[in-house]
Amino acid sequence: MVSFGRVLSASAFATVLAAAPLAAHAAEVSPPTGAGVANQVEQIKPGSLSADTVYSAVASAKPADLGGIMNYCIQSNYLTASEAWPVLAAFNKKTNDVPSNQKGNMSYADGSTGLLKVGGKAPISLEDASADIRKQACAKVEARAKSML
Repeated sequence: MVSFGRVLSASAFATVLAAAPLAAHAAEVSPPTGAGVANQVEQIKPGSLSADTVYSAVASAKPADLGGIMNYCIQSNYLTASEAWPVLAAFNKKTNDVPSNQKGNMSYADGSTGLLKVGGKAPISLEDASADIRKQACAKVEARAKSML
């Protein structure tokens, strides 16, 4: 004989699912708790980062940050995947920031979420810049990556 323990009725299951968006919203309001640079990002009003700040960060970014940001740019459609993906693949191969053993670089992972480290300062998020600045920054990232190949 098989024992199933507790089984939720259909209405109880629907209640649990209905509460899920509330829990997700609460997580958005809470400060970040994950590992990596994301915990260090200052809360900045969206769209408030200046072009100079973003472009300066791109110009001084380390290769792992560049690769991650380029991945972010492709995923966010600021760069055309068919054109930018081969550049990113070659760049990742050269820098070995995404090795086959899956022990990648945390800077690459943070960059993939749109975070850029700026020297010894707190990282910035491209999400805090206007869409126009993000698009231009992504073009600069791609150009810089190409020049390093």
